[in-house]
Parts: sequence; structure tokens; C-alpha cells
Amino acid sequence: MNSEENDILERLKHPEREPERAERDKLFLLRNVLNTIFILMALVAMIGIAFSWYSTADVTWCYILGLCAVFVKMVEAMFRMPHMLKKTSRRRR
Repeated sequence: MNSEENDILERLKHPEREPERAERDKLFLLRNVLNTIFILMALVAMIGIAFSWYSTADVTWCYILGLCAVFVKMVEAMFRMPHMLKKTSRRRR
């Protein structure tokens, strides 16, 4: 039995968990958007640093953009934490 079939059976066994699943799907979309923003910001920062490596141009904006990208990633990770804590607090059979 693959995980998709197991997931469907689990959903049929526990319909009371559907509101929690819907909330998780909303956060999943938000996390994907934040990850996309992080990747784009980090990529622009790295390209900016690479192009100005041997020049005398000021690269402070690249470092600031990189730090902002890390902040966006931390926010995304905070949205992931409540779900991780709920999974570890379950009793094992």
C-alpha cells in the first residue's frame, strides 16, 4: 500500500481532522510563496556579489538583501514549527 492510499484511508477514519488539514493547506501555500521569495532574493544577492567581486562598486545592498532573504526563510520556518511539534507529541502505538 503506498502512502497516498494510506492517506486516503486515514482521512476516512478520522473526518474530525479535516479542519486541521484545511488549515495546513493554507499554510502550505503561504510557505511556498515565502520560499519562492527567499530563493529569488538570495539569487539576486549572490549574482550582485558575483558581478561586483572584482570591481570597486558598493555591494552593501547585496549583503542587506541576503540578510532580508534569511529573515524571510526564518519566517517560513516558523510557520512549519507548529506542525512539527504536533507530529512529535503523538503517542506511538
